[in-house]
Amino acid sequence: MSDTSKKALIALAGIAILVLAFMYIYRPTSEDIDSLNSQISSLQARLDDLIAKEQQKAQLLAETDQFNKDFEAEIQKYPADLNQENTLMFLKGVEEFQNNKDFINNSWSMPQPVTFYTLGGAAAADSDDALTGDTKKGEKYECISATYSISYDGTYDGLKQVIQYVADYRYRMNISNFNIAYNQDTERCVGALNLNAYAVTGPGREPNKVDLGLDTGTSNLFIPGNGAPSGNRSTKYDADDGMAIVTNNNLVILLNSANSDLSSGIIVASNSNREETYVTSSENSRVGLNISVYSEDGKNFIDYSIGNTSYTAEILTEDVAIYVRSSARVDANDTNGVDVTLKNTTTLPVYFKVVDDDASSKRFDLVERAGTVKVY
Repeated sequence: MSDTSKKALIALAGIAILVLAFMYIYRPTSEDIDSLNSQISSLQARLDDLIAKEQQKAQLLAETDQFNKDFEAEIQKYPADLNQENTLMFLKGVEEFQNNKDFINNSWSMPQPVTFYTLGGAAAADSDDALTGDTKKGEKYECISATYSISYDGTYDGLKQVIQYVADYRYRMNISNFNIAYNQDTERCVGALNLNAYAVTGPGREPNKVDLGLDTGTSNLFIPGNGAPSGNRSTKYDADDGMAIVTNNNLVILLNSANSDLSSGIIVASNSNREETYVTSSENSRVGLNISVYSEDGKNFIDYSIGNTSYTAEILTEDVAIYVRSSARVDANDTNGVDVTLKNTTTLPVYFKVVDDDASSKRFDLVERAGTVKVY
């Protein structure tokens, strides 16, 4: 082979090496460098953003905490469900008008609630960011509504009372349609109204447990109490409708406005003269009050608690008398009250006497009971 041919082959081999080096070494390396530079730029932008947020950490945490409080306060204006039991309890509140014939519900319809809005929209289901600190991915708040059509017969004053009752009700409602026909001969109004009710369902929201006050039985047929047969329901408190409990009781529940002169709007005590027996709440909202009546080592006790605060007292009487002294709402912003859960595992009957509770928006609600219980 001639020297010229050798030189040509060497030149071709050199070119091939350069091409292969460019294709398999330089270009991939260059692409990796470009990709790394792009990642570095993205990470740097993320770092700059995090540094800026870190500098505002205290402010952002405070704003988030305030947002959660504002959000929780807003959804508390709505129930967690629109079940028929809650609707019946609302209509039951009109009984005071029915009793004096100022307003009579001739009939009403209770359609199924419908969802009309999802808080946060569709993105809420696909995002790890929560509307509040308690929500998780995929959980949403659903806004639901129902329109109740009511046919009525009442006086003009009765109609005004019902409108005020709706305006002052513990949850948001509105009257979307109100038809009135006045009869001059009877001086009464007849017609129909549409009442819109709203609720917000979602994480952490539990529907109210409703006590309709219906007689459904008793744990002991031989002890008078709620649900006992009518022949066995006479008690020593019946003669004065439980007023004796006001001055002779085992437990006192005081319910006033959270903005009253008292240190706490809600005070529960086994001895009102001893502050160490107090379990209180100064929150302007409904709170859960758990009462347990039980036996231990041959003795009877009553334990009561709000949140993590509780007190236990021995019962030395043949029954358990609980006096509830409530008060009317000051305004629409006055929302505190108690949802009472009572568990009575003894043979002692438990009697409640409720005095001066708000007629349209009660502060006291016995949401769940177990054992022999009667409310005056």
